[in-house]
Amino acid sequence: MDDLRPASRLDIAAVAALLSEPARVSIVSALMDGQSRPATELARIAGVSPSTGSEHLALLTRGGLLRVEQHGRHRYHRLSSDEVARAFESLSLLTTRPVRSASIDPDDAAFRRARTCYRHLAGELGVGLVDALLERRLVRREGLRYTLTAVGQRRGTALGLVEETDGLLEGRACLDWTERRDHLAGPLGVGLTEGLLELGWVRRKPGTRALRVTVDGARGFRDAFGLSVEAG
Repeated sequence: MDDLRPASRLDIAAVAALLSEPARVSIVSALMDGQSRPATELARIAGVSPSTGSEHLALLTRGGLLRVEQHGRHRYHRLSSDEVARAFESLSLLTTRPVRSASIDPDDAAFRRARTCYRHLAGELGVGLVDALLERRLVRREGLRYTLTAVGQRRGTALGLVEETDGLLEGRACLDWTERRDHLAGPLGVGLTEGLLELGWVRRKPGTRALRVTVDGARGFRDAFGLSVEAG
């Protein structure tokens, strides 16, 4: 039997306590798009006053869930690591009544269609892209690990979706909150998502994790991967 020490229980309880306040959950949800935001914006998203928002941000930072970046005279907050994002997304799978905030509304069709899960593509488009990559043998899957194949590397480089590297990019499976199927995370998932944004196939929707597929993107997904995706 595992040795469940009191300190371990206290550590888990401390993290759970940080996420027991809806305003703090809204703040973490807003930062699940991988972006950095100032305290005033996060307080507005959480629906609290700037002073109360600062208190919540201080607790989340001391608890290790957020980190602060200084840009000149301005301070911005972001998630402290990929592990925090992964844990938060996993907790979302357990909820029976999703948290609502300006940055996340699971009833929104755009949110379900395409969004970021921290720094990688999620939603219907995310899981659909994984299916297409596997079907065309551009990636291979072993357990929870995905690896870009040599063919996928050449195809992705030609499209401008991935950069040339000495080795093949790898990623991992991430269970999608709304689709309950895996999308692609890890370095490969992040790299592909950054490539899609740089090519202009998808655009961020301000103030939300949802992504908008552009006209060029709809054409690109169809021609490159056989995916039928509506623009807009």
